[in-house]
Amino acid sequence: MSTIPITPPPRSLPDLSRRIRALFDRRETIRFLVSSHLKAGHRDKVLGHLWNILDPLLLMTIYYLVFGLGLRLGGDNHTEFLIYLFIGVVTWRFFETSVSQATQCVRANRGLIHEISFPKAIFPISICLSRLYDMLWGLIVLFAILLWLGPPLTLQLVWLPPLVMLQLLFTAGVVFIVAYLGAFFADTTNVVGVILRLSFYASPIFYHVSGPNARFDVKYLKYYMLNPMACFLESYRSVLLYGEAPGYLPYLAAISALSVVVGFATFSRGEGAFAKYV
Repeated sequence: MSTIPITPPPRSLPDLSRRIRALFDRRETIRFLVSSHLKAGHRDKVLGHLWNILDPLLLMTIYYLVFGLGLRLGGDNHTEFLIYLFIGVVTWRFFETSVSQATQCVRANRGLIHEISFPKAIFPISICLSRLYDMLWGLIVLFAILLWLGPPLTLQLVWLPPLVMLQLLFTAGVVFIVAYLGAFFADTTNVVGVILRLSFYASPIFYHVSGPNARFDVKYLKYYMLNPMACFLESYRSVLLYGEAPGYLPYLAAISALSVVVGFATFSRGEGAFAKYV
């Protein structure tokens, strides 16, 4: 008599709630992993954590030379384009480094996964928080540039913490999915690398999508802005550069909530099989 395989029920909300509580109980482990990531990232470097400031500055300089002076994408207002670029670099760098590092975060900890029972979600979470630390250093440099060269800061800065939090949630959701795929497929690193490069050019980091220097056909703008990273970039610039309220906040709140919920549920669903594949 043949047996019929029983498909396990999907994760219920109480089960996800239990997993979230388990993560909270491991907050000291997450803190330790974040500290380890930060130390490992600057080990044997003469300048150490100073690279958190130098990296975005050097990237901004390169992009300015190529796209600002070379291709003249910023028009004649070079000071504004420098700040425009720096906001794009800092924002994108947080997303890109978090996602790219997450591809191997499960496989890199196979020893722990085989030996200890604990919520594996602490690995992608610790990566996001480590890269958020780097982003905060970039924002400190950005504020210094704004005070020196930029327009006066306005009360619209109150929107900055919510934007950072929404980007953290959105990035965490993507990181959960990438980490899940990386645990089962070794090719994930290569595929994600290609997707990130495409996303880089599909996001307004070094070119304008609105205003007099826009390099984008306005009739396609509403479709282009379905890209969450484009909305984050433009929202940060509205707050920091133009002194305006972010125009995409409802969409960003919805897509960030969806991202983190779907990402965490997907990752949690595969946790039990990680030990078999890594």
